[in-house]
Amino acid sequence: MGRLKSEAKAPELVEYVMAPFLADMGQYFDAHLRIHKAHVVMLCEQRLVDAEEGGSILAALREMERAGPEGLALHHDTDLYMQMEAYVSRRAPKAGGKMHMGRSRNDLYACGARLLTRDRLAALIADLLDLQEAVLARAEEHAGTVMSGYTHLQHAEPITLGHFLLAFHDALARDLKRLAAAYDNANQNALGSSALAGSSFPLDRERTAALLGFDGLVENSYDAVAARDYVVEAMGALAVMASTVARVVDTLIIWCTSEFGMIDMPDSYGYTSSIMPQKRNPGYFLESVRCKSARITGDMSSALCTLKGTTFAQSRDTSFEITIALFRAFGEARGIVNVMRGVARAMIVNADAMQQNCAREFSGATEIANFLVRERALDFRSAYMIVANTVRLACERGLGPAAVTPALVDEAAREVLGRPVDLPEPALRQALSPAANVELKRTAGSPSRSEVLRMLERRQRDLARDRAEHQARRDRLARADGLLETAIDALAPPARA
Repeated sequence: MGRLKSEAKAPELVEYVMAPFLADMGQYFDAHLRIHKAHVVMLCEQRLVDAEEGGSILAALREMERAGPEGLALHHDTDLYMQMEAYVSRRAPKAGGKMHMGRSRNDLYACGARLLTRDRLAALIADLLDLQEAVLARAEEHAGTVMSGYTHLQHAEPITLGHFLLAFHDALARDLKRLAAAYDNANQNALGSSALAGSSFPLDRERTAALLGFDGLVENSYDAVAARDYVVEAMGALAVMASTVARVVDTLIIWCTSEFGMIDMPDSYGYTSSIMPQKRNPGYFLESVRCKSARITGDMSSALCTLKGTTFAQSRDTSFEITIALFRAFGEARGIVNVMRGVARAMIVNADAMQQNCAREFSGATEIANFLVRERALDFRSAYMIVANTVRLACERGLGPAAVTPALVDEAAREVLGRPVDLPEPALRQALSPAANVELKRTAGSPSRSEVLRMLERRQRDLARDRAEHQARRDRLARADGLLETAIDALAPPARA
């Protein structure tokens, strides 16, 4: 085909480039079918192809759809499109060659990549909404489950598990916004741009956009075939989301250890040692989630390096090779989200261990300093030093938080101020009791039960709104599918049984 004297390709190209490429391009089969159908319908409506010819092409495409990719005579010296065209031409010999009118592989593959990116983003968004729902349910369940918050893996201040899970949910909600933005940028029609300069045929790009469920056009024909920024945008959103989940997974793996003992996983999520009969690894499969996140980050880096290393034009690496990393990343991302949803639902919370871990540390000490600032008119640094000295003295004498007395605080205060501060016993006990300490925190977003429940109510409303918006996306795509099939039925009525 074309100006080459020989279509036979070098064997090393076939083995190492073309055969793997064709296997990967199989993912485009359904997308290309939809694009071919929409393009042929538009050609008929624009009177570029008559109804009889268009009907024969569409009938052949429907036959191909029923046969699936296995119905193609796949060979490695060409691409998916040429094989699909050959299939149609064998069944509609007078009209099959007209299917490509006003079109290039450039805009075909650009359109297919956008369609696949959009559809896979839609599926992932649905998964992510389900994960958010599972996390919110556990956050509500544990709105009052006191635990220590950690910084640098050291006890910090008391919070609740519900507060922690809300933080996880809120990070996922931002991930959802990034994925939705990537969807909007991907869901634009490149078809009708031809090789790069549009077409002298009167193509109706708005019509194919409507038939394929796109929200609009990539208007500039050069941009339509050259742009792949939406690919790395989608991959960036996937990588950030994967890192969100991986960080929480890493935390849960630590919490599963006997040293922490704060959560456990059921046996359906665990694994055992092959040699140590006593050994149970509750977080074993969570380690795979961390690895999947790393692979997505690697794929994103690969795609971005590929994109930046090319001219702003259509090329094989940006048109084909870059999307392979994207599709692989989508598979990993859906695995991460769906496994994490199961983990959120199944994890076993050891509330007693959480409370005891928190109570044996001085995680409420900051509140003693706050009291001294409020009630004794000390500057914060002086109050800080008094409490730091109190904790040092307690540790030197083997005293836990419950054994600290106002007298010990006064001893520490004399080292700093040269005088006592007369801290009341109730204020001391309230500060050092994790549950009471949490309830002192009333600023917006804090871990007190009332504030956690307020945030939960708002998040549940936001989740319902986001579900409705995503359902609207799906409904628009379903309407487009119906519109396309109705148009095809008018040109190629389905055979009666």
